[in-house]
Amino acid sequence: MSPKVKQYVPVNDLAEYLKTIEKIREDWPQPKKPRVKGDERGLWFRGQHSAADGLSPKLHRPPFSKADECEIRQEFQSRALQLIQGRVPQSDLEWYFLMQHYGVPTRLLDWTDNPLIALFFAVDEHSLAHDAAVWVIDPWWLNKANKEVKRRKIEGPMLSDWKEAALYLCDLEDAFAGKTVRMKFPAAIDPPHVDRRLAVQGSRFLIFGTRKDLTQQDEVLSNSKARLAKIPIPVSSIALIRAELENCGITIGTVFPDLVALGEDIKRRWRKNDAV
Repeated sequence: MSPKVKQYVPVNDLAEYLKTIEKIREDWPQPKKPRVKGDERGLWFRGQHSAADGLSPKLHRPPFSKADECEIRQEFQSRALQLIQGRVPQSDLEWYFLMQHYGVPTRLLDWTDNPLIALFFAVDEHSLAHDAAVWVIDPWWLNKANKEVKRRKIEGPMLSDWKEAALYLCDLEDAFAGKTVRMKFPAAIDPPHVDRRLAVQGSRFLIFGTRKDLTQQDEVLSNSKARLAKIPIPVSSIALIRAELENCGITIGTVFPDLVALGEDIKRRWRKNDAV
């Protein structure tokens, strides 16, 4: 992990976690006071079961090193049409966002604008074998630090219908013709909420180019004012934090708004001890 990634003091309960979030906001002040609420530069959060893991999308991880991305996309799009109950995606990137949210390997990495949702993902169904972590990033900083994006005079997260975003994802016909992704470094992108899960979870994404792990990208992190941080969660505190989140109404049933998660939520609350 690059020394430019700031690691905060481990948190042992929900109160300490929220205080750390406020400390990060103080450490990363906005360049100017927003005129209205909508002008605020919000932070993004990502919970991970292992504090030792970097920030790499599923498609760039070892189990999928030989996966063919365009073949995966074509298969998902052809088979998913009959299963979609809501709005059908209208573009390649909208399909890509939907794929990511249902576990298909992509070059997207999930984030959220809700720190409690990130904390839930860090501790839920944890093996209790190692420390967890919540990562925090300023997406405005990231796209400014990404020189490929900065040259195109983009401020803040890209939108999926911008031509710059298309550089991160080839059209399927182009991909099958041998054209490849032209961008190197990850960038922040705001997705349209093409699925209810994305809306409920406050989903945001980093979209990766050819480089595999953000924590290893010294070209992006070289700035002494890098705004990427990690909050460790000791394994001894995971059970307590999980219970505190449940008391606040942050459960699998609220994070995943479907019948499967509702059933799991009820099962967990009525299960005696940890018996199946």
